[in-house]
Amino acid sequence: MNLYSILVPQYRSFMKKCCVGFLILLFLCMTASAQNKPKYSYRFGAQVAFGLSKITNNTVGIGGLAGAESRFSKTFAAEAEASYIYFTGDKVNYEAARNRAFALPLLVGIKAYLSSQAYVSMRGGVNWFVMNDMPSSAFRPAYGVAAGINLPKNFNRVNVQAGWTGFSYNKTQRGYASLAASIIIN
Repeated sequence: MNLYSILVPQYRSFMKKCCVGFLILLFLCMTASAQNKPKYSYRFGAQVAFGLSKITNNTVGIGGLAGAESRFSKTFAAEAEASYIYFTGDKVNYEAARNRAFALPLLVGIKAYLSSQAYVSMRGGVNWFVMNDMPSSAFRPAYGVAAGINLPKNFNRVNVQAGWTGFSYNKTQRGYASLAASIIIN
């Protein structure tokens, strides 16, 4: 058995996989570049937060969001989003039934459209928050990731987005997942 008979079949298999991957990537790029979208768009809506990690004893949150995006190519857009989450599902009884935990992140990021309507987004920014065991509110750097879909015009341009926002407090990484529904205004 020589080296040629060992390497050539593996090389051909690798090249076939590369060609298939290239064709899939080419199809996605052509699909994304075929979209005709306005340069600026805005969205306003409501969201629910869940899956909270290390944010006192809160288990769920509700709130709203507002966002804007500006396309700088047919596949990529810059975005800014502000949201408010009030953590309602506290399992601990506080004095005078006072639950005051909230988070207000302001995030900016880059959106990559995988198709004409589906996208993923990487974000960074600042979070203003308070948890029930804190004497006062605090600002900390925040980060996140989101994925969503912009439904077509026959659904009145609705955006559905799932995301995760994280921040650090007292040397502990904390975060929450959110599910949002928004109306898109062009």
